[in-house]
Amino acid sequence: MDAAGRPLAARARPSRRIYRAAIVVAYTAVFWIALPTALWAIASTIDASLGWSRTPWGPGWLVVGLGAALALWSMADLLRFGRGLPISALPPGRLCVQGAYGLARHPIYLAFNVAAFGVGLALGSRALAWIVAPAFAPCWMLYAAVEERGLLRRFGAHYRDYRLAVGMLPRLDLYRVVQLAMWLRLIPTRVVGREHLPRRGGAIVVANHACYIDGLMLGRATARRINYLVTAEVFRRPLLRWLFFRRLHAIPVRRYRVDPLACRLLLRRLERGELVGIFVEGERAPLGERQPALHEVAALLARLPYPVVPVGISGAYEVGPRWSDTLRRRPVDVRVGERMWLCGEQPQHAAAALDAALDALIDHQRAPRVHLEGLPRARLARVLWRCPRCLDDARWRAADVACDACGAGWAPSGDGRFVARSAPRQHAPVTLAELAQPVWQAAETQPLRCRARGAREVSMYGPLRPLCELGESELVVGRDGVRFGGALVVPIAQIRSVSTERADTLQVATCEQMWQFRLRDESSSAFRLHRAIERWREEAAR
Repeated sequence: MDAAGRPLAARARPSRRIYRAAIVVAYTAVFWIALPTALWAIASTIDASLGWSRTPWGPGWLVVGLGAALALWSMADLLRFGRGLPISALPPGRLCVQGAYGLARHPIYLAFNVAAFGVGLALGSRALAWIVAPAFAPCWMLYAAVEERGLLRRFGAHYRDYRLAVGMLPRLDLYRVVQLAMWLRLIPTRVVGREHLPRRGGAIVVANHACYIDGLMLGRATARRINYLVTAEVFRRPLLRWLFFRRLHAIPVRRYRVDPLACRLLLRRLERGELVGIFVEGERAPLGERQPALHEVAALLARLPYPVVPVGISGAYEVGPRWSDTLRRRPVDVRVGERMWLCGEQPQHAAAALDAALDALIDHQRAPRVHLEGLPRARLARVLWRCPRCLDDARWRAADVACDACGAGWAPSGDGRFVARSAPRQHAPVTLAELAQPVWQAAETQPLRCRARGAREVSMYGPLRPLCELGESELVVGRDGVRFGGALVVPIAQIRSVSTERADTLQVATCEQMWQFRLRDESSSAFRLHRAIERWREEAAR
């Protein structure tokens, strides 16, 4: 209390207001009066020294108007979303990433530069337009770089993510370029129910996954950007890392272990009010049929206080079956369901709700069907590695879908299914998934051998780096574990995770290490090796 009995905090408020007002006046005087005057004086001096006469150009005022509009837009966004003023000494209370700040990190400085260039054109000062204004750009960029140190201290990891996603100057947005290509029917896509996707605010879009470019098809459902969780293997190459992380804003996730970094990035995107896309099956369906939602994904969604929007994609398996490594132009249907709230649910209940929602949105008659025209038939061996009738693999010809051991054979039908060559009228057509069911269920009795190129991860818990190459050798998968060459032996009891990348790569991980084996023969099946290891792991655990 002071001598008059007033609280000290109340007495301090007027002085704080005076201080803020003084800073606003000082910044206005320096940046909006003194700086333009100085730039004009420098330009006038250069014009005079070079003997350049002034020839006003009327359309230059349009450029001035563009700069002014960008400045006003930026200030309004900063006041609305950041709750602050464009003054570095009075930083905003919140990080603003919307509107103009999604175009460039410092749009007001950019607007000033554009307006200065426009004034030079409008008033006929060639020095201002073509010398002073361009030379001023690196000056404000250096000042902005110094200013960003304070923003990093204030907003931490959120600002680092923002700086990766948005440039100092506007960038060509590859996401929008790809989205435009889809709107121009690169892949004919019909969307139903897009009104269920929120126009603003954080939300999680979940979908089934049958094709490599499912994310592009989902982009047809909303004009908003969707940040997808993508396998970390895409990010090991510098060019792809730059493309997916910096330009397409994808979130890398290591599928073979718990990945806290991916969870943090996902949460930051949601907190910023963005959309996050998750393919709940964890990988593309090899046979086109939707696979159950992963328990880990359901457990994550059950802890996030954000709406979940289910999306069913039908026809994507026709565009690019996983086993084929081929893409074709085929029509696709995208159906968006009503929003769900899974926060607080038990993981098993959340998984059941996801499965039910996606099943209701997918055309199950169409989804698993595939026409073989234009596809490399030899790669059918990746999903049909033995005869579905007699289970013989030595005399089975996958490319012809025929067996020399028992004489069985199947021919593609006109509707994307298969019919038996012998007495076709007595056998109903079946999908590829139905034909492959006995193949995938059959147990392996002998070790599996194939040529592969091996690699290992330098550190499972460090930053993503290129894998350390192990060379090419024979890969042997048996009941006792995985052997590669003469040096690497991974006991079956130590294996904690088995997965497949693309359609030709097996990924095996223990608690401390991860290896990848890329199969050299296109008829060898990573899916067969995967299922064999999983079955032998279950037997060893009994």
